Amino acid sequence: MINASVLPQPIRSESLANQVFNILKKAVFSGKFQPGETLRELHIARMLEVSQATVREALAQLEQAGLVVRHPNRKTVVTVFTQDEVRDRLTLRVALEEIAFVKAAPLMKQDDVDQLAAIGNEIDTCIDENNCLEMTLADMRFHRFVWEHTGSPVILKTLDQLTTPLFAFLGVLHTTGMHDLRSGRPHEDLVNALRNGGEETIRQAIREHIRASYQTFLESGAPSLDMLVKPAPQPASLRRE
Repeated sequence: MINASVLPQPIRSESLANQVFNILKKAVFSGKFQPGETLRELHIARMLEVSQATVREALAQLEQAGLVVRHPNRKTVVTVFTQDEVRDRLTLRVALEEIAFVKAAPLMKQDDVDQLAAIGNEIDTCIDENNCLEMTLADMRFHRFVWEHTGSPVILKTLDQLTTPLFAFLGVLHTTGMHDLRSGRPHEDLVNALRNGGEETIRQAIREHIRASYQTFLESGAPSLDMLVKPAPQPASLRRE
């Protein structure tokens, strides 16, 4: 059952469902909600002091983002990916990100590339501070910045839906220590490729960047991430049957 410290503050202002969605999303990205863990509407609603209908709407948004699976019996669990599912998503992601980066490159002005480099610097700072959650969120912003500059709503929406669970998955790998935060500058090659490289240089940079991020898990032999992640036992006072 969910530890109350995962969801710290009650919600009191407008856009309740969106706020609940963002809190739950961060909990998934940070690994506080484990793959396969059940999320119960009533329990979350009580902790956040909102209605079950608000939580239900937020969970529907999480499902749309691919972060949870909702079953007909109203049971909602955090998405669990098998090795095969991760490989399939990565195969599609590499192909689509190559297209996106190549399409965006001639459309990005110098100021755009400078802004992208600044997001890369934010990621580096998070790495230096060992801040897994903020690093993962900044990583998403970095890639989404490029997708937005393709000028294609189809590419943007497709990559958003495809990769949001992968970024959450990677966040869990970081938090569990299975994939260490790299001491290097993982996005510098991508910025340089967009700034100076030709099409093949850009394609190669994005391929190497994406595959390196998931290599440890794919080579682990584990059939799925939940086989490697075990939630810490909770005090009896926080459990609910």
